[in-house]
Amino acid sequence: MNNNNQYIVCNQREKKLNEKNNIDFRFKIIYFVGIICVILSHCQRKASIELNIQGWFEYTTFHMPLFMFAAGYFFKEKNVSNIFKYLIRKFKRLILPIYSYNIFYGIIIQILKKIGFKNNIREFSFRIVLVEPLNGSGFKYIRPSWFSSSLFFVESYNILKRKVLYSLKKEIHESIYLIIDVIISCLSVSISNKNYNTKYIYMYVLRFMHLNIYYELGIFYNKHLEYFIKKIRYDFFFLCIFSLKLLFHLYYSHSPSFYYGASQYFNYSPFTVIIISILGISFWLKISEIMEPLLGKNYYVNIIADNTFSIMINHGLAIDLVKTFFAIISKYSRYCQNFDFKKYYSLDTSYIFIPNNVLQAGILYLLTSLIVPIFIQKIINKIKNKIFKIK
Repeated sequence: MNNNNQYIVCNQREKKLNEKNNIDFRFKIIYFVGIICVILSHCQRKASIELNIQGWFEYTTFHMPLFMFAAGYFFKEKNVSNIFKYLIRKFKRLILPIYSYNIFYGIIIQILKKIGFKNNIREFSFRIVLVEPLNGSGFKYIRPSWFSSSLFFVESYNILKRKVLYSLKKEIHESIYLIIDVIISCLSVSISNKNYNTKYIYMYVLRFMHLNIYYELGIFYNKHLEYFIKKIRYDFFFLCIFSLKLLFHLYYSHSPSFYYGASQYFNYSPFTVIIISILGISFWLKISEIMEPLLGKNYYVNIIADNTFSIMINHGLAIDLVKTFFAIISKYSRYCQNFDFKKYYSLDTSYIFIPNNVLQAGILYLLTSLIVPIFIQKIINKIKNKIFKIK
């Protein structure tokens, strides 16, 4: 067998293996981009790199919808036949880890209190241990976990609505689900703009009510749109994306931005919020398609994509570790003398110290926010393997 034939055979085997394991490497890139954008947004634009394309795609307008879209894309109708098993699996995967991390970080917070840290320091209570984690309002470092719990409720809502209609012997076209969820999403934005998002329980419900539309879009895209979208030429596709974005920027005289975590839309219309989010999803979906041959199987892209939950929930700790590094340098050397210890000891999440205002040093925050959570997940995996004797 010559080299060319060997290459073809290897490619065919690899393709079959990928199909068997349901690996779509475009979405590895999407998860990679999404989690990088989450970190960059939390680094207050001081992580030395930017993916917002000069303000065309603000992180907070698309990174969480992007994850929801990806989750919806991989939804399988066969799960409707056994929703109890499905919901138990999702609960174990999305909710139980939040509680575990909340207790873990609760212990760390109490230790920090003993050595002089203040603010963001809370005591253990029934509310903070069992209730608030579902809203990402537990102990400090688990705040990004609100996305995981929101995804659980979005997936629960999605499977239950389908089960109800199936039990009624009703065959509903996916477009009907989409229209219903667009209406619910628009109502969510409108109600949030009336300041109902400032109330604890309302904010939680309004948040997943709105995010559900992007999950449904993932399902709809997989079933009905992908075939046609892939036929559009890249130049025309990007021309449409940037033209629409430019119209919004010109209309508002700035780049609209909003925060899904707090259901805070700053009085932008539901139409604006949904379309801008969809444009961000569309842009990165097409970029992932273009880059898939080059980056889809890249080791670093995949290891980051496979550890998005750990990165999401642990990168706050990683950022504080970098600040601790600079704090030690400031205290025991003549460098980093402008380090603000008051903000450091108050656990101010908005404080990102850059030595000598050298922006490139901010890359330490990004790299640490990736490396530390992946390291933590590897330790957890080893412990689980030991306990359950997983080979």
